[in-house]
Amino acid sequence: MEMAKRPELTEEDLKHMVFQKNPEVTYKKKAGIVTIVREQNHPIQKLFRKLHMHIPEKSYLEMDEYGSYVFTKVNGRRNAYEIGKELAEKFPDADKYRYTRLILFLQQIESVDHLIERVS
Repeated sequence: MEMAKRPELTEEDLKHMVFQKNPEVTYKKKAGIVTIVREQNHPIQKLFRKLHMHIPEKSYLEMDEYGSYVFTKVNGRRNAYEIGKELAEKFPDADKYRYTRLILFLQQIESVDHLIERVS
């Protein structure tokens, strides 16, 4: 059985993909690395804390250099095509699959992690 191929995104498609950071997301940046700070304040977590179970009040997600670079470039004005061009300058070895990796990463942090929101 042959797998269906995803349609390739064109340069024009990439130019219409603009994201902004989710204003509810808290993050820190140190030495170029972004760490996402998430409050652990769900009612169940609060209950377990009252029962003296070790549930931290915050969790931390540290991005790698690539992810940190992309996350800092997301600003509500810069499109995926521009971010990809800047990635090629910063990470020349990522040039071959640059846009494929970039789009997968942006989709992940938008739909699963809710760190960014699509503007257009």
